[in-house]
Amino acid sequence: MPLGAVVTGAALTLTGGIPAQAADGSAGGQDEALNTAALKTATVKVSDTETAKITRKATAKASARYTKKVKATASVTAWSTRTAKATRSVTVTTKATDYSTALAEAKKQAKKKAHERAKSAAIAEAKKQAVANSKKKAKHRAEQKAEKLAFDKFGKEVVADAAKLKGTPYKWGGTTRSGFDCSGYVGYVMRQSGVTHLSRTSHAMRGDTKKISKRAKKKGDLVFFANSGGKVYHVGIYAGSGKIWHSPGSGRSVTKADIWTSSYTVGRVA
Repeated sequence: MPLGAVVTGAALTLTGGIPAQAADGSAGGQDEALNTAALKTATVKVSDTETAKITRKATAKASARYTKKVKATASVTAWSTRTAKATRSVTVTTKATDYSTALAEAKKQAKKKAHERAKSAAIAEAKKQAVANSKKKAKHRAEQKAEKLAFDKFGKEVVADAAKLKGTPYKWGGTTRSGFDCSGYVGYVMRQSGVTHLSRTSHAMRGDTKKISKRAKKKGDLVFFANSGGKVYHVGIYAGSGKIWHSPGSGRSVTKADIWTSSYTVGRVA
């Protein structure tokens, strides 16, 4: 980086007078150090600006609880690169028998020190920013990952619990393993994974969920079927690959089936 030097002061310092010569031409009995007629002092201030680019990583852990019974933990490492600039000024004073020598030495020392200090400060600041940002990124990504893992875990558990009830007979108003209607079956399965807030009927149950797009549906989501007036008449649990687990109706039993119509909506339990 460019360096600037400014002479901020100069002084002539006398350390002793010039002694009279002896008869033999010697300097007489004065101390040898005093033979220097004068020392000149030069003071120089130099400022230097340096830039540093640093990459640092950080690892963060996060946990997410989808229900009281379903929880997941994720660990994520994130990298961040930051650039920082720093300016430092250094003042150096030197002495020499002549001013030009003192000035040159002062400039040389000041340039070196200003460069080193500015570079060190820039590196320290860049490190600080990079670490802070990578920690922030890692935490955010870990939270997102934990939430996804928790829901995926929830979906797998729900589908597994739904499958265990295969063959259970349909029973109007049924909510136990002796027999289920469609909403009774869904409510029973969901309670096994800690979901306790769902309403009893399929129509009311839809209001207890968050509507999501058909394309975004995942295992464990609820699939609602409604008539032309919008009244929900049936509900099942999405099992993946376009299929649902449901209790289909009188004379039948819990089974996995293809979604048979495009007239359905999808809800996700909170």
